[in-house]
Amino acid sequence: MSNINLLALAVAAIGLTSIEAHAEKIDLTGFKLTFDEEFDGRSISQTGATTTWADIRAANRYDANSDIGFGKSSFLDSASGYDPFAVRNGALTITGIPYTVRSGYPGSWQSGLIHSRQSFVQSYGYFEMRAKFNSVPGTWPAFWLLPATTLHPAGRNGSLWQELDVVEQYGAYTQGVYSTIHTTQAAPSGVSWNFFSSHPEISSGFHTYGMDWEPATIKYYVDGVLMGTKPTPDDMAGPMYVIFDLARDTPYAANAAAMTMDVDYVRAFSKDPNAVAVVQAAVSTPGGSDPGLYGATSAKAPPADVLTLSLYEDAYKGDCEFTVSVDGAVIGGVRTTTGTKAQPQSLSLPANLARGAHKVTVNFLNDIYEGQGKDRNLFMAGLKVDGVARYGFGDMGAGGPHTYAIQIP
Repeated sequence: MSNINLLALAVAAIGLTSIEAHAEKIDLTGFKLTFDEEFDGRSISQTGATTTWADIRAANRYDANSDIGFGKSSFLDSASGYDPFAVRNGALTITGIPYTVRSGYPGSWQSGLIHSRQSFVQSYGYFEMRAKFNSVPGTWPAFWLLPATTLHPAGRNGSLWQELDVVEQYGAYTQGVYSTIHTTQAAPSGVSWNFFSSHPEISSGFHTYGMDWEPATIKYYVDGVLMGTKPTPDDMAGPMYVIFDLARDTPYAANAAAMTMDVDYVRAFSKDPNAVAVVQAAVSTPGGSDPGLYGATSAKAPPADVLTLSLYEDAYKGDCEFTVSVDGAVIGGVRTTTGTKAQPQSLSLPANLARGAHKVTVNFLNDIYEGQGKDRNLFMAGLKVDGVARYGFGDMGAGGPHTYAIQIP
């Protein structure tokens, strides 16, 4: 996230570029709808193991029921005694208030963050949120993407990372919104590329905020209109997951006014021909007419096949984490297994597998070897398509991708 000094926003020295809105609008012809959250119900838990969203990041857990945030924020689960989330009229509202419960960092603001790391990750595509922000000083809502596995290219600053901020808004500065690319790529491209998208009255009503991330370029949109384009950094290729949150900006922590963020939907699209399409859920229209899908063909038939993996592990310092892809397209998000050799665990996934050859890849993300008996390993006990065995035992003791060739007659 980019904690920007609001007093310096108009000063050219901080390197922000003001982008004039162009006539070009987003065109999603040829894209598939791959993720659709319309917030007609609530699917949030601490881990996201059985829900669409998780509200705590494992690496950022502060106590049993909170995630230590940024700015002057703690992100809480409802088990803390404070529930920052409410679903009403087809929208999710996050409400942040001053510290009241014994969870989270003392003195911080209590608010919410949710992410899709366990349920949905994707490489490239168009990602969009429709949301309503407000002008309360200190409000800091954001919609962003993080990699399932952070890359650390050799010879680069190990403290840097990959992050795509679709939108950040600061309640004390309502003339527009910000978008940022965080990368390890060296100058002259830089390690942080910032856009300022000028937009009058951004804190009034719902607006859409989108990003088209492709191998060559990254484009940012507000209300479907192009705000600016940058070349894609060389470390932005792996699958990423979606996050959005409502944080408190540090300089305004003493302001006692409650803050809110309303989210109508979050959608993702892909033009990868192997991507698995989803059928769009019922569309609600809080705040007025829905801006639509900008020409996208979204209501594809659901996947026709079921891919079932049978997995087990040697657990050491935690369970194995992995992603599954078919013919290069990741299905869902980062997954874990607790299966044993005596009792492997089955994982069933949707897939479109026409006749012919296909490749199923399991990317083992968190391999560890610290000597004899101190080893985390992942094993495949079998692979089935629509209940028919297509592959037998496979050892994934080493980290990284492991590909299994299958044939559908």
